[in-house]
This record gives sequence, structure tokens and C-alpha cells, in this order.
Amino acid sequence: MSIEATQQIFVDYHRFDDGLLLSFEYFYAPGERLAAKLVLHARNHTVEGNEWRTVEVVVTDVKELCAKVRGDQFHSICSGVKLLNLDGLWCVDVDGVYSFDEDPVSLDEVRRDGSCYVIGSQVEACEIEG
Repeated sequence: MSIEATQQIFVDYHRFDDGLLLSFEYFYAPGERLAAKLVLHARNHTVEGNEWRTVEVVVTDVKELCAKVRGDQFHSICSGVKLLNLDGLWCVDVDGVYSFDEDPVSLDEVRRDGSCYVIGSQVEACEIEG
């Protein structure tokens, strides 16, 4: 899948605003570098009836990740999931609240103010069954 198709999913789902983060895991595939997978459940606003669907976002060649979330409840997404290209890397940021309600402009800002994010070389998103 192309990065343009991944970016379109983030547009179609309005950055997963008011959706759910179902899971956030990291793993090592045999012979590959660290990867992370986020599974999100949200409305696709381009489909009649704003159907709820499940989307898997995979970040490969992970450089850094952070997940400060409560372990006793679903994570309801309040301020969206941002797909950012910063310093030549892809960052997927869940619910980060930044200065002036704008997207962060640097990875340092994400590190300082973000509480659930993953930074890596590539990112791909696709709808999945479930």
C-alpha cells in the first residue's frame, strides 16, 4: 500500500476522532527490525451511514515508541490520531495535545508532550475484518 493510500485512510476516518484504540503492540518479525501495530476502531466518514470499521496501522523499522495508557479500560480517542512526517521519519501519535491545538512541528515536541506514539521509517494503514 502506498503512503498516499495510508494518508487517505487518516482523512477518511477524520484522524479516528471519537474512535477507540483497541491495541498497541510491538513485535520483531523474523529477520526484521522492530515493528509496531495499532488497531483502531472508528467511523469511516466516506461511507454512507458513517460505518464503524477496524483499521490496522503498522509502523516498521521503529526507532522509538511510547505508550502511557491506562491498562484497565479501552482508550477512547479524544483528539485524534496524527500521521506526521518529521525529520524524515513517520510518527503516529494518539491523542497528543500540543501547543495551540496545532500538530507538533518536531519529534522533540512529540517526545516532550506525547503520551502514546510510535516513530519509524515506514507506515501503512489498511481496513481489516473485525
